[in-house]
Amino acid sequence: MANSYFQFKQFTIHQDRSTLKVSTDSCIFGAWVAKTCPECFPLPPLEPALSLPKGVGGVLDIGAGTGLLMLMLAQQWSGAIDGIEIDKDTSEQAMENIQASPWGDRLQVSHGDILSATLPAAYDLIISNPPFYEGDLTSPARHKNLAKHDAGLTLEGLLAA
Repeated sequence: MANSYFQFKQFTIHQDRSTLKVSTDSCIFGAWVAKTCPECFPLPPLEPALSLPKGVGGVLDIGAGTGLLMLMLAQQWSGAIDGIEIDKDTSEQAMENIQASPWGDRLQVSHGDILSATLPAAYDLIISNPPFYEGDLTSPARHKNLAKHDAGLTLEGLLAA
């Protein structure tokens, strides 16, 4: 039987209650975000993490899932990162993953729909691993369609949000 978690060097992602599990593409995307985003706002390297540049108000992860992208970025930046996740069980598990990490004091996940949410702040950087499918290969389970398909969030809606 496969593990219900995915172990990284500095943190663990539990995913037994999450709709969308850790995958190769999410790990590659998270590594790219963690490497590239600090280059969007170049700073001299600081150890152990880069500080968000002056004037950068924070980072938002739309569709935070298990918290994977947030945690991978938190390894490189020392600023606050917020996430929003539409699936209640997934958002709760993401917050548990974050609280168990070394960066739990500056990361926060809220349960909600980005299309109707009132966000507490303006963000200078927004990351998202959006739904993969547009109308194909749907599941009988609505929560899976929200996570994997454009059933609740189209690319146009994501860009508008």
